[in-house]
Amino acid sequence: MTSTAPLPAPQDSHQPPVGPQEPGELSPVDGIPGDPGELGAREQLRWFSTLWVMAAAVHFTDSNPLSVLPVLALGLPVLLFPTSMPAFGLFVAVAAVTGAMSLPTAANHKVLSLLVALAFAAAALFVWVTRNRPDTRGTFLARWLEAARTPAGLTLLVVYLFTVFDKLNTAFFDPATSCAGRLLDQMLDYNGIAVEPSALLVRTAAIGTVLVETTILVCLAVPRLRRWGLLLGIGFHLVLAPASFWDFATMVFTLYVLFVPTRVFAGLASRSAGIRRFALAAFALHMILAITVSLAGTESSPFGPRWHTLIVLTWYIAVLPLLVQLVRAFLADREPWPGWRIRPVFLLLVPLLAFVNGSAPYLGLKTVSSYSMFSNLHTEPGVANHLLVGLAGPRLFPYQADTVTVTKVDIRRGGGSGSVSLPAWTEENPPTTVPSLELRRVVGNWREAGVANIRLDYLRGGVPHSVANALTDPVVGAPLPWWQQHLMSFRAISSGDGPDICRW
Repeated sequence: MTSTAPLPAPQDSHQPPVGPQEPGELSPVDGIPGDPGELGAREQLRWFSTLWVMAAAVHFTDSNPLSVLPVLALGLPVLLFPTSMPAFGLFVAVAAVTGAMSLPTAANHKVLSLLVALAFAAAALFVWVTRNRPDTRGTFLARWLEAARTPAGLTLLVVYLFTVFDKLNTAFFDPATSCAGRLLDQMLDYNGIAVEPSALLVRTAAIGTVLVETTILVCLAVPRLRRWGLLLGIGFHLVLAPASFWDFATMVFTLYVLFVPTRVFAGLASRSAGIRRFALAAFALHMILAITVSLAGTESSPFGPRWHTLIVLTWYIAVLPLLVQLVRAFLADREPWPGWRIRPVFLLLVPLLAFVNGSAPYLGLKTVSSYSMFSNLHTEPGVANHLLVGLAGPRLFPYQADTVTVTKVDIRRGGGSGSVSLPAWTEENPPTTVPSLELRRVVGNWREAGVANIRLDYLRGGVPHSVANALTDPVVGAPLPWWQQHLMSFRAISSGDGPDICRW
């Protein structure tokens, strides 16, 4: 009997080729060389982690570019080693900490980043605990991304749900007060276009915004429509970016990566390295330009367009090549897209938390950092303006009903005081009505900042009060419980500028 060596297995001609390896990238697979599932997972992580770092950084390029340096330092390992799970895990922790520290006045994209970090942390815990189960298949990375996809994706849907629902109020559809008009005017003004939007244009923008966001929500929720939701969402957020919304747009684009099937990224692996390097170079130019403009302290550039416009353009140059390649890839994919995975159930606690956060204004809790920014929404007793009249009924919590009207605030800084943060309502013309808990929260913040004295005049229940030093006053200076001080914040209910003006 003669023995013959087995013939080598034929190579699958349909298997995506492995692209050039970047520094820190894993070799083809931690398992089977060239496995499309692992290859797609690593490529998906590369896209997701890159965009997430960019989203965290561009949060600062609109208003405080110099504060971006710590974020860039912590995000640099992810940019250098985009498929490194330790580097990515570190950034997940950083995103969670920075998001939590920005509360209770975090912008929508910071709240979203915090919730996504919680989803990835919970998913990592689940994958690690179940790593030795007999039915476990795939590498840790592939299972981690799969486990995180549903809670992170549903969290984004919750944000879209409330951004639509909160806009269904009388003030948003009134051209005189609508935030749609405010943001349209802001988009034009920031970029040096001296045009006043007409009432018809504002009303059209308000209705169109609600319709587009609703369509995005529905399409993303239904797997067979998801690619069209991604396409519409990308276009919508690209249009809004010049109004200083490129930070929110970048965070949304980051999450869009999770909606695309992993197999699509396996096909992108061989041709994405060059595009990514170009995007990072444009991203670096965006950061350098923003920091330079901040130091220069001027709006006008020597090149014609305003600096703001040039900063937006560099952001477009950074994200468009990635988005175009991604859109082409997922539109070419003809296989069915995966649905939602409801197990393990405990991971759904993250989108549930997102839902509770969005419901906070309707429960009588906070009105800031609840996805209702730029929606004109009022839920306070006596001034509630939602189109669903039943929502104006009694609240579960009483905080919005107990109000004060501030007529004068005079802050005297101490010699060792740090930076004093002023809430948005202090920039409105007095008299300004806010929940009394909000006034106590702000006084507490000023106390922590080392302010020496706060003279305060206000009305409560129609009775005038004049406080020589709010820091020691037994009413407005009374410390709040930790959870109220650090988790709850409120917008102005009304001010000298009007009750229904567009507020952040």
